[in-house]
Amino acid sequence: MTLIRTPLDPVRASLFAALGLLVACAPGKNTTETDSSSLSETAATTDPATTGTGTTSPATDPGTGSDSGGPSTTSPATTDAPTSTTGVVPQTCEGTVTELMQAFVDPPTPSGFVKCDDGLIHRPEPRECLSPVTPTSCPADAAPESECLTDADCTEKPFGSCQLNMLFGGILAPGDTCGCVYGCQTDADCASGEVCRCAGDDLGLYTECIPATCITDADCPGEICGFAADICEPGVFSSHCTTSEDACAGDGDCPSPPCVFEDSIQSWTCANAACGRPFLVDDQPVTAPARARDDWRALVRAPVALPPTRARLAAYWQQIGLCEHASVASFARFILQLLAVGAPADLVKDAQQALADEIEHARLCFALASLYEGTGVGPGPLTAADALGELDLDAVVAAVIREACVGETLSALEAREAALRAEDPAVRRILEQIAADEQRHAELGWRVVQWALAHASADQRARAEAVFAAAIAGAEATIATLEQQPGEPELHAHGVVDAPLRAALWREGLRELVRPTLDALRHAA
Repeated sequence: MTLIRTPLDPVRASLFAALGLLVACAPGKNTTETDSSSLSETAATTDPATTGTGTTSPATDPGTGSDSGGPSTTSPATTDAPTSTTGVVPQTCEGTVTELMQAFVDPPTPSGFVKCDDGLIHRPEPRECLSPVTPTSCPADAAPESECLTDADCTEKPFGSCQLNMLFGGILAPGDTCGCVYGCQTDADCASGEVCRCAGDDLGLYTECIPATCITDADCPGEICGFAADICEPGVFSSHCTTSEDACAGDGDCPSPPCVFEDSIQSWTCANAACGRPFLVDDQPVTAPARARDDWRALVRAPVALPPTRARLAAYWQQIGLCEHASVASFARFILQLLAVGAPADLVKDAQQALADEIEHARLCFALASLYEGTGVGPGPLTAADALGELDLDAVVAAVIREACVGETLSALEAREAALRAEDPAVRRILEQIAADEQRHAELGWRVVQWALAHASADQRARAEAVFAAAIAGAEATIATLEQQPGEPELHAHGVVDAPLRAALWREGLRELVRPTLDALRHAA
């Protein structure tokens, strides 16, 4: 079964906040279950000239994308949070306790950190790191443009060492470059709000100072000072007290580990075992042909990939780039459609910003395709004759439901998951940018539907309901097809979502994002 890493509660909260519908998710109202009501049975009473602007949202500016959760007092990510299966987080580990040992030290020496048998790492007491300078790993033939070539080059802070740049526990970073790492011996060597963490298995590659809101278990009366792993990086990187309100007390409480600290809700919770808007002409997606050119390339550092993976990645990013390029045309048409149906200025403005986003997405994707290919790649002419489409409100709403409320909601989820899995920092940053932008585009689509249906007739709302049902059914049919296709898990680390992972993401996205948001619109009055 494919593990989905993307936490979905903050994404759902962002969608609701963009629509001003956080109230619709008050405690006691389960919006994840299919509601028997329909859009045709609930007429909104808001003035369509102001509905959907996002300016009255108590939690989120729609421009901030999927990373904008609301206050924890109102967010559905917290009001309906599950309780720990143990009821109370234990003050100490139950069962086996494993001492985590310092690396590069002989004889083996405890690090001060221990691991409970349920997976939670905590710190009963601080210990001195006996190897404050991590032994260098920089090779003699490292790239000359490296930040350092020997330990002697790392002098900005004490305990400097020159390390081969590595990602995700041992994947070489691009170019065989080296960088400085600064270690520590005790907590006194670290800044305020940091602790000294030794290198070691389950701890991290290097001895270094890491952020900490608690120092040892003694700082958490009745609880423990848990050290949180980043699910995309090796080791532990920050500390937070556990509480009796946490959703998990360790990996053992999670059907899809790990148990992590979620900043957006300030609580320990289970990490959920967790491109582009199509340009349709006559109901068929249209993209430009690929061409050899350099003027559609953004500046991106070259990622590392070896044949045959390199060729596969070049083809993948070329196709994504062509889809993002087609999205520019889709939003250009969308702006004209919004003007034709009298949409408010804020929706037109945000659609224009989305068009600009898609241009940059295309440039970034073509840059990756070009770097993997070894030569410039870009789009050729895009066929756009007779592409304006219908301009009546029903047709515009139907297109937005299919392409944004369903399509872009799922695409944004894909990009978030791809970013979490990407091991190269340059690729990860690109995908994080695309994910945030696509989340805003999805929210814009939901806002347009909310505005359009505010004073719609019962027949218009019924037609919109039918389009939603057909779009969801179409996505479910695609899921069934994707589940039968072979996977390419070796490409996940390069930010590629293969067919089985896409199927799992779409299934979760329909259940946790599309259907709850649709139900929230139905409940809104």
